[in-house]
Amino acid sequence: MSAGYEDEQKALRSTVAGLTAYIETAEQRSSDVTAFIRAVRKYEHITELTPELMHELISKIVVHAPDKSSGHRTQEIEIHYRFDVAVTTAVADSMKYDKKRKAA
Repeated sequence: MSAGYEDEQKALRSTVAGLTAYIETAEQRSSDVTAFIRAVRKYEHITELTPELMHELISKIVVHAPDKSSGHRTQEIEIHYRFDVAVTTAVADSMKYDKKRKAA
């Protein structure tokens, strides 16, 4: 009975440690979202993209190498926002932006 009790206590301590880590992560994420929303509200009605705006809201932009395997050029672009809130991915496709093509 004593061994069963000790095993149960060990399992409970492990569960508490896991839940504590989860709560700390959730609290940090909540704090990050709140800070991001506060920063975005300052720029609610932007009319142009300024360097100050970019530096305050975006931590990095990753432009991947172009892919030409489909016969036309595509290139993936990732925008990583500050506070680890979101990542936006866009794909630029040369077929959509090819100015040499004539409209049918």
